Amino acid sequence: MAMALAGCPDERGSVEVVEPPAETTAKSARAPISGMAVEVASVRSDAAIDVEAVRAVLRDAESAFLTCLDADGSTGVIALKLGVEEDGATLEVASQQASTFGTDDARACFERIVAALRFPTTQSRERFDLSIALEVRPRHEL
Repeated sequence: MAMALAGCPDERGSVEVVEPPAETTAKSARAPISGMAVEVASVRSDAAIDVEAVRAVLRDAESAFLTCLDADGSTGVIALKLGVEEDGATLEVASQQASTFGTDDARACFERIVAALRFPTTQSRERFDLSIALEVRPRHEL
């Protein structure tokens, strides 16, 4: 394209750069809410899995979870049920009725993040279900 424009300098039009609306930019690049924490409240499964390894995966995703929080500082629990494939990939994540946190959008954000995670597998390498609860609360500074 540069070669075509170089031959016709007088025919080139000006290029206008348009910024996306501020509200669109703010929604897509939300910064984590400082002073808040997302902790792993519980992990349950019928399969013999390494619960601490699952907790570690979820703890590592905390900064991503914090981007789901609204600035109002609300607290609560996100209860999720998900399937985990033989290779650790996440399947069909769904919020449970025990969830007490956030709007539908906030819960959907948590679901999308969990759906992208990869969990440790069982020794038998079979599909299994996980029930997890994440608690959104103020971060206690030491």
